[in-house]
Amino acid sequence: MGLFKKKSKGSSSSMASPINSSLDSVNGMKTPASPDSADTAVTMSGSSSPTTPATNKKKKKKNGWMSSRSPKLQSSSTVSTVESPGSSSPQGSPPSKGQGPSNCSPTMGMVPELIENLGAPDTSSEEVNSALRALFSLSEGENRHNREDLISTAEGKLVPALLSFLTRSERGSPGQYLALLVLNNVSIPVENKRAVAIGHGAARVLSRLLCADPSCHLVAIILVNLTFADADLRRELVAPGPIELVDALAYALRVAAASPSDSATHGPLSVGALTYAVRATAESDSSNYALLPVASSGDFSPKALLIRALEESVVGSASEAANDGAHQISFDPKSQLFSETARWCLCALKNLTRPSRDTFAASAIVESGIVPLIFRAITVETPVNYQAGSDPSSFSEGLVNDPRAWDSNSLQDAALSTVLNMTMIPAARTYLRKENAIQILSVIADQINSNGNPTDVEGGEVQNLQCLKSRMALSFLIGGEGHYGQPKSSYRHPDESTILLMSSESSALLDLASNVLHQRGKEGPGGYSAATFTAKGIIYSIRCLLTSNMNQNTFAMAGGTGLNVLLLKAIAQHSLLQMQTVDAEAAEHACFSLYLLSSFGFKNPFLPERLVRNRAIESVLTSYMNLESITPAGRHAAEQLLLRLPHLMLEDSAAMQDEPANPDFDFDDAMLEAALQVNLDQEPMQGARPMDMIFSRPILRSRNSKKNAESPWDNKATIKAYPSALHAVQDLSFGSKKVHHMDPIDDILIADNIANSANGEKTESYNFLWSWEDAAQEIHKNLERKPSAVKEIFKKVKPSFKSDPNNDDEPFSFFGFKCGAPKQVFTCEQSD
Repeated sequence: MGLFKKKSKGSSSSMASPINSSLDSVNGMKTPASPDSADTAVTMSGSSSPTTPATNKKKKKKNGWMSSRSPKLQSSSTVSTVESPGSSSPQGSPPSKGQGPSNCSPTMGMVPELIENLGAPDTSSEEVNSALRALFSLSEGENRHNREDLISTAEGKLVPALLSFLTRSERGSPGQYLALLVLNNVSIPVENKRAVAIGHGAARVLSRLLCADPSCHLVAIILVNLTFADADLRRELVAPGPIELVDALAYALRVAAASPSDSATHGPLSVGALTYAVRATAESDSSNYALLPVASSGDFSPKALLIRALEESVVGSASEAANDGAHQISFDPKSQLFSETARWCLCALKNLTRPSRDTFAASAIVESGIVPLIFRAITVETPVNYQAGSDPSSFSEGLVNDPRAWDSNSLQDAALSTVLNMTMIPAARTYLRKENAIQILSVIADQINSNGNPTDVEGGEVQNLQCLKSRMALSFLIGGEGHYGQPKSSYRHPDESTILLMSSESSALLDLASNVLHQRGKEGPGGYSAATFTAKGIIYSIRCLLTSNMNQNTFAMAGGTGLNVLLLKAIAQHSLLQMQTVDAEAAEHACFSLYLLSSFGFKNPFLPERLVRNRAIESVLTSYMNLESITPAGRHAAEQLLLRLPHLMLEDSAAMQDEPANPDFDFDDAMLEAALQVNLDQEPMQGARPMDMIFSRPILRSRNSKKNAESPWDNKATIKAYPSALHAVQDLSFGSKKVHHMDPIDDILIADNIANSANGEKTESYNFLWSWEDAAQEIHKNLERKPSAVKEIFKKVKPSFKSDPNNDDEPFSFFGFKCGAPKQVFTCEQSD
């Protein structure tokens, strides 16, 4: 089944959770209370020992390694690894003689006997429970160092024994809970993930367990740990085959995120031959909905189960919107059947869609039919009194599904991150656009810095991060293909103002890029861990945003030389230091972005003077050009930067002495030393000197007319307007099919030739006729109905962007400052 084929859609019934512990951590995001961790999956930690929720009775303290307390999984505001709750052991009675460990603490030497005891016919026996308590103790707290050894000791029989036990144990039993905790602990180390998930088949078994009991969020948590892995393992987990992990997560998400009232109306739910019905208990709380097993049998296929749910869930529904099942999702976790399961399922999907070279994960998610539900989770709705044409940001406090509440623990945060990851994949974009992705994401992005609740500072920080993620997703959907230097595409969004940045957004993106490039997270509300974003994703988004001329000005004015230095360092990390965080594609994005921004460096400081004086810039670009992995677009960008370098303005180091130095915007010793080792030519490359008129004067281009044909300026269809001669170069430079260059390309030389041709001089015109727009009076008469280049671009600016002399946070026009105020192209001087 292809990536773009949609199945019949529907919703599912649901089930109730046997594990009532609360887990308040979400992968990749960080709040102030969250400690840093070297682990990279999800952590659930607590001081108390685990127990089953089947009993709330207090137990007397037992001897040895057994504990007396019932479980309390303390919330952790970030996720690094989903740990078991605490170092003390679970409750239970002392083992009987000959049925397990003695009263002393368990040791690794006991593991073979403990594994043998797990095979007892009676899964609820004390022999089995004692073995599970011992295994938990060996993998928890001060014994965490045993986790790697546990899966290899006793000939690697532990994980198969745990999986076999889980398929035989009673749902919601103390033994099942303990077995899941042990399996969770050994799934955390990076070295164990492949052996557990693939080698021992845990991913396949857990996928079926999750479908059979979507109430058990601990199964979903283990899958989150296993999916926070390298790209190769993620590829194997989602590739077509027997695991069917994405189908299982999609099915469980449909069940878990639905409201009880909706799900209860759709009748019993069949899981292969397992049939469950939803029953309301005396209380109306969704946590009191129970699943009643009617019948049971063996193995089943999550994919077949999902297809059946899609086809049968909303039988007889008149609308397509209802058929996709998205209408059932509840924004309020208190109203969801199993909110913890829903949240962790989306965290696993987020992990699986992390940037990689293959499209298996995106394809599987699209085919699962779950995308409309994911979009429904991040749909922001305006109040009933909202009127079309009003500023949506003024209604922020009354928004339905307000992004201010999408903190790091929320289902919405995981859903938006999943969408962001999928928009980076070109093959998925057409489908996402058809699912109304641009409109849904635009509503979120437009909430940036809204003043709906000025007293809610923390909520505002959370909102701004979610808005920034939405803008990044929009940049991929709108600016990711078909633009200068990018793969050709027939798609072109009619309104590129959707990706216009406010000044505050460009500053926030600069801070984000700085943190991610230096492998740091951010503390506090709206924070994130070092693993939340990738350098490649951030740099790619910047390149896509720079397809807008107005964004180029906004970045140049708001970021100064800072962004340029970060982009240069990204290239250096790839070419000089061979860092894995910046691959060949990311280096191309960084170099091409720096090339686009260099057009502003002829009139404004482009890079610090110290990096030019020691020829560090030349070293970075030269070493990059010498790599075999360099892409054609990256090579063109590097060549143009070297040709322009002698003519670019530099930031005076002496003038910056009074300002505190930020090491993020400078080369460290290792990078500088590597740059100085590069062999350079005695004399640097030098391209043509730019004429002043190529930056700011709108120009018209027309085709040469054939002999005896009408004037080339009479046919409006052959005329194209550009904001400047330097902009016109893009159609004639790299990747152009209009011009075949015999000599190396120099963009500035082409722009100078275009300007001279418009001045009436006989020079290279590239088989076109050129005329300055303001000097072609006769042409203007023939173009009364054709908007000028300036008008054409300003038509695309949203009505909500109104120039306010008291507001410094507005997008900058391609003339150099706030929309509506004319200034020279490629000039970033503030107006008076």
